[in-house]
Amino acid sequence: MYRQISSRVNLSPQEGRACFAVVFIIWLCFILFVRRFVVGFQRQLQEQINLYEKCLEKLNKTYEGTLKALIAALDYRDHATWDHSIRVVAYATAMAEEMGLAQAEQEKLALAGFLHDIGKIGVPDHILLKTTKLLPEEWEAIKRHPEFGYEIIHQIEFLENAADIILLHHEHYDGSGYPLGLKGEKIPLTARIFAVADALDAMTSDRPYRSARSMEEAVSEVRRLAGKQFCPQCVQGLESLGVENLTRIQQCVKKEGVFKFRPDELVRCS
Repeated sequence: MYRQISSRVNLSPQEGRACFAVVFIIWLCFILFVRRFVVGFQRQLQEQINLYEKCLEKLNKTYEGTLKALIAALDYRDHATWDHSIRVVAYATAMAEEMGLAQAEQEKLALAGFLHDIGKIGVPDHILLKTTKLLPEEWEAIKRHPEFGYEIIHQIEFLENAADIILLHHEHYDGSGYPLGLKGEKIPLTARIFAVADALDAMTSDRPYRSARSMEEAVSEVRRLAGKQFCPQCVQGLESLGVENLTRIQQCVKKEGVFKFRPDELVRCS
């Protein structure tokens, strides 16, 4: 039956052209419909992307605002601690870069550096600001600041990665540090780097009970304590920077001033 019907179809050239025109128009309409659909979809997708970017921008501002608020709280509480934090960030990130740590690890060090002493908010003023030698019980109160800092920071999701450094930055390579008494490579590498940078700045800064050491003297002391208080690998990273570069970093931070640095950026001095 099908063969009989199909055999009878015999279109003239005019009818063939008409059929082709109809098919072409249908095909063109289909293409236009698909194009319109795709354009509409792309427009909706772009609107969603724009909305996402606005939300992300607001979220980033919220993160930055939270970080600035914490930093401001620390600065108002003890401005000297904030100055110290800026310098430690500069030393620690320079060491991390010299040792080949990934950018993410350097950023983690920077975040921890800005906030590593945030736990001192929990230490009473008469102890924190005391200019004479601390009594044993006062020293025990000071030693709790890493735990206080951890408790504050680990509850903030975007700062959580920095919380361990804040908790462990006073641990010693030989296990004699605090608060957990961790030893060797049980201490994360970032915390070991930070411990060296923190001590370096402490030694090269004036204290009520002593004058600052020179950078050369401080590096020599860090070298002497390699394998004891400090990780030998991290001490080598510090020495690779050299006294001249470390002094340049110190002077750069002093010259630029604390307000020149955004808390979401690494301190770079060259």
